[in-house]
Formats: sequence, C-alpha cells, structure tokens
Amino acid sequence: YEIASGDWSSDVCSSDLNKVTINPQIQLTYQIEGKGDPIILLHGLDGNLAGFEDLQHQLASSYKVLTYDLRGHGKSSKSESYDLNDHVEDLKILMEKLNIHEAHILGHDLGGVVAKLFTDKYAYRVKSLTTIASKKDDLIHSFTQLLIQYQDDIAGFNKSEAYILLFSKLFRNQEKTMKWYQKQRIYSIKSEDDSAVAIRSLILHKDEPMYLKKRTCVPTLLINGEHDPLIKDKNHFKLEAHFLNVTKKIFEHSGHAPHIEEPEAFMNYYLKFLKSVS
Repeated sequence: YEIASGDWSSDVCSSDLNKVTINPQIQLTYQIEGKGDPIILLHGLDGNLAGFEDLQHQLASSYKVLTYDLRGHGKSSKSESYDLNDHVEDLKILMEKLNIHEAHILGHDLGGVVAKLFTDKYAYRVKSLTTIASKKDDLIHSFTQLLIQYQDDIAGFNKSEAYILLFSKLFRNQEKTMKWYQKQRIYSIKSEDDSAVAIRSLILHKDEPMYLKKRTCVPTLLINGEHDPLIKDKNHFKLEAHFLNVTKKIFEHSGHAPHIEEPEAFMNYYLKFLKSVS
C-alpha cells in the first residue's frame, strides 16, 4: 500500500500530555481540551489517543474532551498481563482523579467494549454511551478470519504490516484512514508483545451472567460502517436486553472507522445525539 501524501503529521505535543497514577505500577497518559460537559474518548485495539486528535479538536468548541492511552497502549504504562476489567477500573480512577463525576463516553473498537463494560458497572457515571464498530466477539474472530482468508497475500509480514496490506478490506475511505493510522504510529508504535497482551485481554474476558446485570436507561448510540468486514449482523445489531434506550446508526460509506471515513456526517449525527441527551 502506498503511503498517503500530504499533511499527516500528528499535532499531539509532549507538552500537552499529562499523566495520572492509577497504582504504583501503572500511569495513564491523557490530554484534556475545551470546556463544558465532559466527553471521554476511548481508542481501539493497538491504537492511542492520537487517533482522536481531530475529533477532540472539533468537540472541544462545546465540550471538555478527555482522551487517554489505555493501559498497555500509547505512552501509558505497559504490563505483562491485564484484562478488560483493569481498563474499566482505570477509567473509574482516572475520572475520580480528574474530578469528573459523570461524562459522555465514546469508544471505538476495543474502546467501545471497555466503555460498555464501564456502563454496565458504573451507569451512574455515564451521561451517554456511544460505541463505534465495537462488538467483542466479532473483533476477536472476524479479524482472525480475515487473516486466514488473505493468508497468501500477507505471508511473511508481521501483524502491523498485514494490517496495512488489509486496509482495502477494513476501510472504505483508505486515504483518510491511512493518515489516521500514520498519526497514531508517529505518536507511538506498539510492539508485537504489547499487542499480544492486549489481544489476550479481549480473548480471555468472560462476560458477567445476564441475571447479575442491572437494567440501564443510559442513552446509548451504536454506530457501524456498512462495509466493515469485522462487525457482523449490522442491521440487527443486538445489545443485551438490559440496555433500554438504544439508537442504531449505520454509515453507508464507511468500513471499520465511520468517525474517520465520514467525519462530517459522523460529527453532525453525534452532536444531534448529544443534544438529545442534554
């Protein structure tokens, strides 16, 4: 795949970044911009906060927007093992330390899985939940299936290289998503070992039994791209019955990252959703 030309550099500066201590072993790197009701953005598997750079700038005109590197990602602390519940508790402690009692939470890919688990446990801290291209079982199995389907094309390449080779399968707007991917790699490149730990946290997580889950009225927006090969059953995307206030939106010209591939349409729709919640 040919590297995209143009202004693809990241504007994330070290001087804009902050760190918060979660425990003696873990620090999270975060960035806050804007004033108003808080919005917290959670990036995807193997991503980092630079992936939300443009969205953060746009939302910051009306909201206080927090982005951060999940544990084991970006410039946050690495560890040899962790699970999805660690991500949930990290977010809770981060909010407490930044004096954020309640926030709109948006997550892409892995970030959406974490955001939903956080809402399951701490619904009183969530003003609204938005997930983008985020369905745990599909994220695990569909990418593996994609690797198997195109194994001849990606033979001899590592995971990061294979990801680039599969761009045309994962995304409809490859120019925008390549620039987005480059920004994240300029900010921080994830090692194969750290990536394996992150994937393992997804695979090993066991969902809580349905009878233990409390029903929630948190306004929830499920976003998917029509051409996303990873998320199955998009038109009848099911969320557990305990979520009682769900809106679904499919972006017709997007793959696995609608907020990047159709940024204007996404922003318009998301802002309308936020206003309906307020």
